[in-house]
Amino acid sequence: MKFQRLVAAVALLLSFAASPQHLAADDQHPAKLTVRIVDLRNHTGDLIFGVFKQADGFPTTKDKSVNWQVKPASADAVEFTADLPPGKYSASVLHDENRNGKMDRDAAGIPLEGYGTSNNPKPRLRAATFKEAQFDLPQQGTMITISVQYFR
Repeated sequence: MKFQRLVAAVALLLSFAASPQHLAADDQHPAKLTVRIVDLRNHTGDLIFGVFKQADGFPTTKDKSVNWQVKPASADAVEFTADLPPGKYSASVLHDENRNGKMDRDAAGIPLEGYGTSNNPKPRLRAATFKEAQFDLPQQGTMITISVQYFR
């Protein structure tokens, strides 16, 4: 009797392992996203980089991102990499020159530090939207470049 239960359990496990749904989940390997940050005005402070799957929280809320990294702004170009499931994303970067963890603004609300988003939209009087910055991360991975813009 124990042997029959063992055989039945093994057969059930083998049928689950071979099911199309199970195989499809295993085929979804992460894709490598490489983001090159360029056009920094200096090598002061940090670059705060975020990748977002949805508009909620884009471009500045760490807890709403699917990947968040901070690196020193130590070169003319700095690269970030992330392994993510293939799909649609938007990415942002802040050149946090004084390392206070946020975008500094003047009294009129104009940014004092540089920022950029994927696709490099350059709206003059507002922040770029999630949709403007959205890109496709295919299974084979991709490399994108974000150009940092400054208003002062």
